[in-house]
Amino acid sequence: MIEISGDTIKSLILPEEVIESVKSGILKLEKGDYKVPERLHLENEHLTYLVMPAMGTTFFCTKLVSFAPNNRELNKPVITGAVILHNARTGIPIALIDAPTITALRTAAVGAIGLELISDPSIHSIGVIGCGTQGLWQAIFANAVREIVNVFCYSRTKQKFETFKRKILQDTPHLNVEWCGHANEVVQKSDVIYGCTTSNDPVFSNDPVLIDGKRFISVGSFRKDMQEFPDAVYQEADHILIDTETAMHEVGDIINSVEKGWKEAHQILTLGAVLSGKTSLDPSANIVFKSVGMAAFDLALAEAVYLREIQKRN
Repeated sequence: MIEISGDTIKSLILPEEVIESVKSGILKLEKGDYKVPERLHLENEHLTYLVMPAMGTTFFCTKLVSFAPNNRELNKPVITGAVILHNARTGIPIALIDAPTITALRTAAVGAIGLELISDPSIHSIGVIGCGTQGLWQAIFANAVREIVNVFCYSRTKQKFETFKRKILQDTPHLNVEWCGHANEVVQKSDVIYGCTTSNDPVFSNDPVLIDGKRFISVGSFRKDMQEFPDAVYQEADHILIDTETAMHEVGDIINSVEKGWKEAHQILTLGAVLSGKTSLDPSANIVFKSVGMAAFDLALAEAVYLREIQKRN
């Protein structure tokens, strides 16, 4: 069994290639070529532990991830874990792959696919609320599908923004990256706003005037008690696009939208249905994209990374 580190993953595959790999995985899932049970979600007072299996025809994998927010105080990674990739014919484990990097890149790819589907091709500015690892990769991958010029940012600390700015300019030096004093300012200045936080509560004001004409992508919230964007975002939307049907009962953004009557079931669409052509999107519609992630995306990217690493070694 080979080991593939985070740095190796990033050296093997470009953002555009990650996006195509994840799109392929979404279509395989829609066709039934991937089988993905619901993830096991365990929690204690300080930690969330996820076990995420996915079975394909050639490979299968299990991603084991822990989310420990208190690690920030210990100066340790908040998200840790591994993806174990197996040969689907023999069941033999063939690779141990860095899970935080797989998670970051496949989630950024899903965000970029969402950006393609819900935004006008002419947009030039995005907003990022939450300047951690996920915010960084969402901004980098946005440049793979849109000609982004300005990135407006807000985070809990200015220090985190400075790290974010330094890293993103290493990959995309042409960008104008600006700090905003409040999340509302990010919304005001941006065409599309990414929520990349682990906040339980909405990260900007519940003001229909503030959000008018904007598009929103949430990748942060992942539990039933979390709603990253305020009510008005979902109330004013024509549709909510989700990356997986499990979002219907896993995250507060979608649960609240249905239970409180903001959206009916037919107004919630999946990426698989759209990419496969089963459902079409009105390009003029106001669509919010919510990503919660699933093991099919991990499997699709792990497959691509493993095959590239084997090719390189041969």
